Amino acid sequence: MTIARLDPSDLLAMSQWYDLMATAPDFLAPSRRDHLARFEHPWPGTTEQVLLARDGDQVVGAACCSLPGNGAASTVGLELVVHPQFRRRGIGSGLLAEVRAQHASLIEIQTAHGGAGYQHLVRRGHRPGMTSIRSRCRVAERPELDLTEAWSHARGYSLVQWRDAAPGGVVEDVAALQGRLMLDAPTGDLAVQPTAYDVARIRAQEATEAGRGHRSFSTAARHDATGRIVARTKLAFESDDDAYARQRITIVEPAHRGRRLGLIVKAANHAYARDGEPALRVVEAWNAEDNTPMRAVNAMLGFEPVDRWSVFQF
Repeated sequence: MTIARLDPSDLLAMSQWYDLMATAPDFLAPSRRDHLARFEHPWPGTTEQVLLARDGDQVVGAACCSLPGNGAASTVGLELVVHPQFRRRGIGSGLLAEVRAQHASLIEIQTAHGGAGYQHLVRRGHRPGMTSIRSRCRVAERPELDLTEAWSHARGYSLVQWRDAAPGGVVEDVAALQGRLMLDAPTGDLAVQPTAYDVARIRAQEATEAGRGHRSFSTAARHDATGRIVARTKLAFESDDDAYARQRITIVEPAHRGRRLGLIVKAANHAYARDGEPALRVVEAWNAEDNTPMRAVNAMLGFEPVDRWSVFQF
């Protein structure tokens, strides 16, 4: 086995890396379109470094490190995948050792709860810092939710909807809510450094999404008395299959909670996305296991648990 740094301009190696990810049943592969654009359109403030493990000409393992743009990381996000037919041969351990040799930082990795990666880490004494539940809603099979009762708790609010980039009149509020999410989202026992969000970062994120071919639908709640956006949710189409969308941000400003705004904006956004993308059949969501309020909202919308994913830091 050999381990070497990926050259992003090597399209064959990029394709081999993608094919490897697609073969692993316990790895969340992006769409091929998203994957091939990841170095040309990186996420704001982030760079990626990739190590490929080869057995002859075949790529049998990969480790992708996500680092802040300046390369100085207190936490390195790691995606590590080994071909199912080449596991238990020390490939994952070899890749991890190389990552350790290059980055003396805290490593964060997500793996399927109970899967091969999970068992590997637990056997070495590591424990998950947080576990999330993946759930799915088959929106094409469900009638539109009646929000009459929910709206009775939300008088004085109205909806604002948009596709892709946030309109100029709301983007400052969108940035503030995104920053609030980084403070409020459950993080379990993980060491997390909040990311500062402003309009420039939101616009940079939107540019990355556009460059990677993503499409999104957002619904927000405006507080009519102040004109401010105080709740927002977003669905993103990121895969090669237009039948699937992923639930992204949902956040309600603390002073406006308890008014069913989370349920209202998510239900309205499902309808909005279905109108705009008639092929949509399934929405996938991820929520921290202890985020019981949002999981309760999702259950009302018809989401059903699929599996659990754990995050380790070591």
